[in-house]
Amino acid sequence: MKTHKILTQIFFLVACAWLVMNFAGCSSSNSLSSANPAAADPETSINRGDSTASDTTGLTLAPVVNIFASKTIVGPLSEIDLRAEAVDPAGGQVSIAWQAESGTIINTNGSNAIWKAPAQTSSNKIVCIATDVRGTSTKAEVTVEVIGNAVYRLIINADRSSLLTSRITSDPASPFVAVAGARVSIEGFADSGVTDASGAVEFNLDQSSAVASSAQVTINYYDWEASFVANLAVPEGMRIVDNLTFYPGYDSVTVAIARGDSFQLKRGMLEVTTVELSAGVLKPVAEVQVDAGAAQAVSAQTDGRALVSSNNNGNTEVLLRLARSGYQTIEGYNVPLAIDGLTLVRARMAKSGTLPDSQAVISFVRPYNGQTAFAVTGPFVIGFGQPMEKSTIFDNVNLMIENKNTGSLISISGPEILRKFKVEWVGNTLLKLHPNFMLRPVTRYSLLISRWDARAADGRVLKNYAGMYGEFVTDIDPAPSIVATSPKNGDTGVGRNGPFKITFDRPMNTESLYSNLQIEITSLDSNSKLTIDGSSLKSHFSVIWKEGNRVLELVPYRMLRANASYLIRLNRSGLVSESGKAVSGFANLWGQFKTAGL
Repeated sequence: MKTHKILTQIFFLVACAWLVMNFAGCSSSNSLSSANPAAADPETSINRGDSTASDTTGLTLAPVVNIFASKTIVGPLSEIDLRAEAVDPAGGQVSIAWQAESGTIINTNGSNAIWKAPAQTSSNKIVCIATDVRGTSTKAEVTVEVIGNAVYRLIINADRSSLLTSRITSDPASPFVAVAGARVSIEGFADSGVTDASGAVEFNLDQSSAVASSAQVTINYYDWEASFVANLAVPEGMRIVDNLTFYPGYDSVTVAIARGDSFQLKRGMLEVTTVELSAGVLKPVAEVQVDAGAAQAVSAQTDGRALVSSNNNGNTEVLLRLARSGYQTIEGYNVPLAIDGLTLVRARMAKSGTLPDSQAVISFVRPYNGQTAFAVTGPFVIGFGQPMEKSTIFDNVNLMIENKNTGSLISISGPEILRKFKVEWVGNTLLKLHPNFMLRPVTRYSLLISRWDARAADGRVLKNYAGMYGEFVTDIDPAPSIVATSPKNGDTGVGRNGPFKITFDRPMNTESLYSNLQIEITSLDSNSKLTIDGSSLKSHFSVIWKEGNRVLELVPYRMLRANASYLIRLNRSGLVSESGKAVSGFANLWGQFKTAGL
């Protein structure tokens, strides 16, 4: 019996040992699999390694490795920096090795390496292998695209009314000219380019070791400077084409509209870059409040850029204001907005109390030198580069306008301008001179400024523009026409207070409206009729002219009936344009409409 007990105990111990050994072997295998997620679920991303462990017994853990590349899109024969971060969960040393299917690993230094791209367009896989002291290894990889035969082309134009470009010869009918000699540089490119006679410059992206999917482009032309981020990632053999048009700027402010492949996602928007000159170097200015009409933004810390969205549905202008505590405020400048482009504004900010280091300037004039089809009624427009002290504008000025066909000359000095022209200011920077005399149609004229002494609002004296000269040709003077009426014939839901609006294609002589006028207003519901002539018009309507006498609004003093149908007929009128031409189709103009409810 005792012997039987001993045998039973021995058998039990043997069975337990067998179970423990088998259970231990199974749990080792599962531990290895769960402890190495790279082996259980291998990925090819940069941040997850693939395990190729040579020792699969025990609780061994594989190294963890991440790989980082300075660029993932490059040109042929470019070089990129590689860096690996590897760690052994067991705390041991890890060695790093690099492999590349194509291209060349040209230098290794510990966990860092440099890879040189092949000469042809290709997709290249670079592998980093991390191995611990036990021989367990994990790999990570990154794919680098090599783009070949790609070209970036930039075309630069400028508004011809600017004084910087007014002397460039080109098609006189075009308000824009190609800008030759502008210097263009791309961040990371060793050499800059210069625009040719057509305003174009090209960069072969294959020649740069620093090409990436995007880079900052900077343009300099005299006092103008603009910068933007261009899209440089294109398929093999393709071109990226961008177009930049400079507009007349202001003191320390450059304005341009950019169109093309790099701006598709920003069309209709405004991008403002604020910089300052510090120790001879331009540096971004952050936290500048940008007001563009009703829209607002703040310049960024990194590059001083502020992107402003626009709610405009068409090409227009917006009033710009840039302000930050400790800096002089830039305001009162109108900049263009285009629905098919991005408006770029680059503004140099100046610290508060800093004295200007330049004279006040004229930025642009219209008509520009060589302009054709200039309206016989004007106006002559002068755009100043800074807000002006209006009271000094005509203190000491002399303008001479000569008819080049007949040789007749008009010389206008000082305050006499106020008798020869109707003066209109838009803000403190834009002066419009509407001549009281009519220019002859299809005639060549010259405009000469022999002197102009004036002061800017900050006290600076206007630069000497004696001898500034330009020639232009006037347009034909056809009869003015009606562009639009409101309400239109057949409209319903018309406001009971109007207004009744007529839009013309040119400025009108407002006083001529009352000459030989007859208007009939008929209520179609009651058949009652009211007849109005020139002498009684102001008794029934408030007469308002807008947009430089191009828009006529008639607001009735008595509210019209609700849900009522009316017929308005213009039987006759002596209305003429500012140049004396009668309106085409104005007589017998009529329209029927129905008012809105209560």
